[in-house]
Amino acid sequence: MTHLAPGLCLSLLAFGALSLLLSLALRPLFRRAAIGLWTSEALLALRLAPTAFAALVAGGVLLPAFLRFEPRDSGEEIGWAMLLPAAAALAMIAAGAVRGALALVAARRLQRRLAAGATAIDLPGAPAPAFAIDHEFPLVALVGVFRPRLFVARRVLEMCTPDEVAAILAHEAGHLERRDNLRQLLVRSCPDLLAFTAAGARLEDAWEEACDRAADDRGARGGRRDDLASALVKVARAVPGPLRATAPYFAFYRSDAVAVRVRRLLDEPAGDGRPFALRGVPLSVAAAATAAAGLVSGWDTALYQVHAVAETVVRLLQ
Repeated sequence: MTHLAPGLCLSLLAFGALSLLLSLALRPLFRRAAIGLWTSEALLALRLAPTAFAALVAGGVLLPAFLRFEPRDSGEEIGWAMLLPAAAALAMIAAGAVRGALALVAARRLQRRLAAGATAIDLPGAPAPAFAIDHEFPLVALVGVFRPRLFVARRVLEMCTPDEVAAILAHEAGHLERRDNLRQLLVRSCPDLLAFTAAGARLEDAWEEACDRAADDRGARGGRRDDLASALVKVARAVPGPLRATAPYFAFYRSDAVAVRVRRLLDEPAGDGRPFALRGVPLSVAAAATAAAGLVSGWDTALYQVHAVAETVVRLLQ
């Protein structure tokens, strides 16, 4: 496998460079997304775009080109100019994996801690096994990634009417249907430099707020908009302070954006719940299928050209 070492290093180098360049190129969109009302699907795609594109090119094109055309007796050596950036890219990937693992461990610890003093309850409409807890924060949250549990503070059940509780449960069902906890874990595991920047943090905050808006749309179905807005106001008034989430979960109340959510529920007419980002899916799928067909037809030639370019880069970095 030593003859493939330059290819592996170059693939890592390409992954890191492309991820960085695309992150810089998309900065204007990051700023717009942080202040706009983009759908959660669009924001998630924007957040994952640098990593996804870099992985596609490095792992789906560049590395296969080396596997296909690199001779075993090439005699190429790895210079420091290639090794150091490749090591930095590998460290970036490892950092993403570590962040994801820590978030997953934090979610499991939080679930166990809440469950320790919880009582199983029967809540009609609950999207997951429900537990009542004594908590100073008016918490309503699906905690856990693969087997989530719904934890509801007893004070929420006491202060809200049955219709308001039903609207809250429908909101949480929206998070579960969209697998927002799993998506949040994916975002936190993303192996790129955005995770360490203010722009990346703003983009992730905007995405989480968009997830809450989408879950609000789910909770407002069936004429429950007023009940959901009323529940949000009651819960917000009972909040003793900010809630800081270190684990991947979505609480019914998460931030001061509750005022915007309430106005949106009361002012906007009920929709069909179809995200705007999905309207262009058929056209996008058709375009992607056409591009894929063209790529497959000339795949071998494309790989040969990529390998020739990669060989030139390797020689320059030796």
